[in-house]
Parts: sequence; C-alpha cells; structure tokens
Amino acid sequence: MVANQMVTTKLRSMTLLVALLASLLGPAAGAQSGLPSLDSPELAQGRYASMHMLLQKTLLKINVATIDVRVDKQAQARFAELARDKPYSYALDAQLGPIAIGAARAVVQMQFVRDVPLNRWIGVVRDNLEQAREAGLITKDVEQRVGQGLPSWFAALKDRGYQKGDKLLYAVSPDALRTVVVSTGGQVLVDLGQREAGAARVVLASYFAPKSDFREPLLRSLLETKR
Repeated sequence: MVANQMVTTKLRSMTLLVALLASLLGPAAGAQSGLPSLDSPELAQGRYASMHMLLQKTLLKINVATIDVRVDKQAQARFAELARDKPYSYALDAQLGPIAIGAARAVVQMQFVRDVPLNRWIGVVRDNLEQAREAGLITKDVEQRVGQGLPSWFAALKDRGYQKGDKLLYAVSPDALRTVVVSTGGQVLVDLGQREAGAARVVLASYFAPKSDFREPLLRSLLETKR
C-alpha cells in the first residue's frame, strides 16, 4: 500500500502535463497515420540531440517510466554552443532549459515500466487540474471540461489502464502537437492531434519547467551522452 501511495504521488508531476494537453486537444482531435518516433528524420542525431532518464521514487526505488527526448537540429546547435565539454551546473541548467522549452520540433517518449490503473491516473490528473487552475495556468472552465471529458477521451484504457511497456508519445512541431498511446504489442490505443502552437509548447514547458522532476536529470543526460 505504501508503495502504491508513493507511486501515485510521483505520478502527480507527470500527469499535470497530460491534463494540460487534454485541455488543448479536446474531444475533436483526430487520429493520424504513422507513429511519432525518436528516429524521425526531422530531428537531430548525435551529441546534444537526445536526453534520457528513469522516473523513479528515490527512497523506495520504485521505477515508474523511462523518458526519452530528442530535439531538432537548431536546438541541438544551441545546446552544443553553450554546453560543449562543460559539466552540469545550475548556471548552465538555467541557459539550457529555455532552449529545450523553445525547441520547434521534438519527440518525447514515456514508456511505463509498471502498470498504472486508469481510474488512479484520472484521479491524479483531476488533482493536477485543480492545482493548475490555482496556479493560473488554466481556467475553471478548462478544469471542469477536461475533468469531465477524460473518461471518454481515454475510454480505450478504461479496463486495461496503462500497462508495463505502454508508450505515451508526444510529437511537437511549430504548429501542431500529436499525443499517442501505443501498447507494447504495437496497438494504437489513443491518438489525439491539435494544430495549435501553444499546445506544443505546453509539452516541453512541462518537462523542462524549473523544479520539475524531469528537467535536471534530462539536462544532465544531455551533457553526459557522447553519441
């Protein structure tokens, strides 16, 4: 029971992202062909192009998901200019974070390494909607609309929830955002798309916001990865 409570707490930081995305996507978003990929030709390759981390509850060593981010060539070039052969520091972090948030193109992949029931996920999302509204990030109307719409928008996960191996993918481009949930067997369970520049920015801002669970480990990995 303690382990489950700790995982639920940890999920709060990652599900605020999904709540905000849902508020931008809405129920009218449609499926598209193909799947977002970290190997997309629109993204950069080599050093300063990719980041990786394991989302984990530190004290109990409960693994929740792995997270991979790959950015475009312009962001890669700016990373390289500022960070080449430098160790991680908070001063450097302050320079790199805005570049990650402002990347014109990126793919973020979260792969679950444990099962997460949908009702627990929705409950946590609704809690985060309230927190986001209190912080002025969304309106009361958005909070209510998204909270009420989540069960139908993610109805495909009602009985199964998120299972170990499932991937949650975000494809960011200058004028569009696509959110996909795909099973470990390759079945597309959710596919939502929105053509709105603001929606894309929410993804990267959520991962690379100061004090988030993701920013420091992702940026550290950017500096440590040699390939």
